[in-house]
Amino acid sequence: MLDSGALFTAGERAHCRSRPDPFASLTGLFSAKEAFVKALSSLGGAPDHTFPDIEVVHGPAGQPRIRLHGPIARWQQERCLAMDVSISHTGDLAGAVVVLLAEPTRSGGQAP
Repeated sequence: MLDSGALFTAGERAHCRSRPDPFASLTGLFSAKEAFVKALSSLGGAPDHTFPDIEVVHGPAGQPRIRLHGPIARWQQERCLAMDVSISHTGDLAGAVVVLLAEPTRSGGQAP
């Protein structure tokens, strides 16, 4: 999986290779991508996308963030969806939670 372009972007693979346990890091990233897809499925109407379109990047303090690419990124921006992700590791397990938040529109209503 570390070399697979079908699941992970080049940036994700490079990040995991730099970590003390690359496979644990891959598992966390995969969990975050899966959690995003599950959260997204509750909204309906999202365009087709692949796992590389959902990239997990890291902020200055190492906090995970989701960066979208292609049609799914445009779809997310049009709907003013904010995303938050948390990844946890324990022993041989990794899990993630993704929350999608609809930001209020300028008119005060909710984004579609």
